[in-house]
Amino acid sequence: MKKRILLGAFFFFILGFTSISCSSDDSKEEKTVVINPDDPNNPDNPGNGNTSTKYQHKVLLEDITGTWCPACPNASNAINQAKNNATNGDKIVAAAIHIGQPGYPDPMQIQAGTNLYQSFFIPNYGEGGGFSFPTVTINRGNTVWQQQGIAQFFNAVNQQGSPVGIKIASNLTTTGGSITANFKFSQGYENLKYSVYVIENNVKTSSVQQGGGQGANYIHNDVLRAVSGTATGNTLGTVTANQEVSKSGQNVSYTLFNNDLEKVEVIVFVTDNSGKVLNVQSAHANETVEYQILN
Repeated sequence: MKKRILLGAFFFFILGFTSISCSSDDSKEEKTVVINPDDPNNPDNPGNGNTSTKYQHKVLLEDITGTWCPACPNASNAINQAKNNATNGDKIVAAAIHIGQPGYPDPMQIQAGTNLYQSFFIPNYGEGGGFSFPTVTINRGNTVWQQQGIAQFFNAVNQQGSPVGIKIASNLTTTGGSITANFKFSQGYENLKYSVYVIENNVKTSSVQQGGGQGANYIHNDVLRAVSGTATGNTLGTVTANQEVSKSGQNVSYTLFNNDLEKVEVIVFVTDNSGKVLNVQSAHANETVEYQILN
């Protein structure tokens, strides 16, 4: 009799401990969910069990720029031309990171962009201890845009696809909101990171764009307005082939130049342990973009 009572008490103790642990996890704003790829009842897992699945590969261009910079319109004009290309424009994703200089502030500069510039771009892409404006990084690889047309952007697209798929959903207002990013992998990786940007298009400011010819009427696109989490990347960790990971609760707040969500986009990208971008995806605010499977 005593043995049954003790077993019962132990059972309720374990049950109570489990309930407390789950309640604590649910209180976090950001949630990570790993979806079982072997579950045959998972309807949202196309390519389930197929390690040969490839996803549309896209190129991330990060344009380090400033309104005070007379050479910077050369880069932004090339990016606009690439994005408008009828054949490959939909494979180009861009973020313009504005940086001011002493005595020459840039109204589009944000703290997250400054953090990126100081902790990532200067150490990795600085020239002779300084930094050249504009600098356009291509998938954060070892090379940057050589200012010779747009072919270099398109040459970075892997036509065979990427082993990393990205799905984006968001619930945004004109001041902020929440983003959910899902990731699928057709091969294993270690030490991955992911980043979430919010950008704004069709921006005009009171500052004259040097070298632009239109002065304060110069139209700026892809302007970085917010970064979710750590500017230089959030931990995604180690993943296995066919695994799907969901990162919900990616909160952002921002100030827009236009009170118009139609001009707002979300960018999500994944970097490997060397810092190179494996794939990138973009979506308009409050639009869901599904995985783009090639086969």
